[in-house]
Amino acid sequence: MNFAPHESLLSRSSGQPLHSQIRNILQQQIVDHGLEAGTPLPTEEELQKNFGVSRSVVRQALAGLAEEGLIRRQRGRGSVVAAAPVLRRHIQQAGGLDQQAAASGQKMMTHVHSIQRCNAPDEATQALGVMDVLRIERIRMLESVPVAFMRTWVPFAPFSDFSVELLENASLHQLMRERGHIPVGGPRSVQAVLADEALAEFLQSCTGDPVLLLQGVTQDAHGRGLEWFNVWHRPNTIFDVEAKVTPPGLISAQELSQLHRMSQKLESELARVSAATNSQ
Repeated sequence: MNFAPHESLLSRSSGQPLHSQIRNILQQQIVDHGLEAGTPLPTEEELQKNFGVSRSVVRQALAGLAEEGLIRRQRGRGSVVAAAPVLRRHIQQAGGLDQQAAASGQKMMTHVHSIQRCNAPDEATQALGVMDVLRIERIRMLESVPVAFMRTWVPFAPFSDFSVELLENASLHQLMRERGHIPVGGPRSVQAVLADEALAEFLQSCTGDPVLLLQGVTQDAHGRGLEWFNVWHRPNTIFDVEAKVTPPGLISAQELSQLHRMSQKLESELARVSAATNSQ
């Protein structure tokens, strides 16, 4: 890793602890250089010399990076960049990220960045049927590493009690169920986009990095919109899709249902014509 003179990057008069400043500098180096998993960091001795601080300050900084899941400390071998945790999600399943992560032995955390009452964008208004909404911004994390940034619009009237405190590390869909609104599902789409400066900061990535954008609406059983959302995922997200092929000679359930409707309509029309003929 190529560092600028570290001691010049420290501010000893800012009031921010030195170990916190060093942790932030190292984190920025890891992100900016896009270092691969297994890349070694400078030794504690090298960091101590470069920053002009004590060994205990360096160890506090490294401990902070380890807690965030950015590095892995190895006894007798120094610290290396940790592999980013991989988020697997089923694109055909609405919500349930916490359960999907738990199935892989991972723990999903949610940090609420902001919640604000506002007028919905045109697409959200069309999907939800209302303009008066709450816009909720959340960061989803695996092992303290950001994996997704979510911007969600929900109707204000049924969810007016939603707050930062209520939504922190909570399931949005579960909170909806507790208020008598049962999420069922809805259309979704996935596309690759480039991270702008604000999104890169949320995801601890670089501006211009490719991210996966999941857009969609979640409805209840009556087709009423409960949320309209944009979710940007870091590239370490894998979308699992279950695909089925209809065997030759067979028709799908949708086609069969359509044929039943056509048959019923034809029988009804034949009965009408027959009745009209008999009455003449």
